Amino acid sequence: MFTNYALANMEEQNFMRITDDDISEANRLSLHCPICVSAVEDNPGVDTLTPILCAKCGTLYHKACWEQAGGKCAILGCEHDAYRLHGIDLGPVLKVDYKDIPQVSPNGHQSNARNRRLKAQQKREVEQLRRPSLLQRLWKWLLDQIKVG
Repeated sequence: MFTNYALANMEEQNFMRITDDDISEANRLSLHCPICVSAVEDNPGVDTLTPILCAKCGTLYHKACWEQAGGKCAILGCEHDAYRLHGIDLGPVLKVDYKDIPQVSPNGHQSNARNRRLKAQQKREVEQLRRPSLLQRLWKWLLDQIKVG
């Protein structure tokens, strides 16, 4: 039996918690069938070894293993009964229209109000840096007054 001290000590330690999302992500990234634990590869001509994906969680299976598991996903909590063939294009995920792309001038530069404001601000800052400060002007005036000669 655990003593109160041992239980308190165990609660203080930071244990890593594994969530359902973690398990689902690991299954999605695995290249091994969860039923037979062998690598899922594209074997042309062998219908039973056709790679398929669970339509819900994306776990990779051999077609024969999927059918052996009762025609449903073997992942705990998923048990989805639909699958899709691995490598089949699902169609465009994002459709971009040419009207969505901003127009660029022929010389490749975009001239807008923000760019003009930034360039004007930069020009003012450069001019302020080129002008001598009050301290520099005072120092120069003092040196001019001390002319030895």
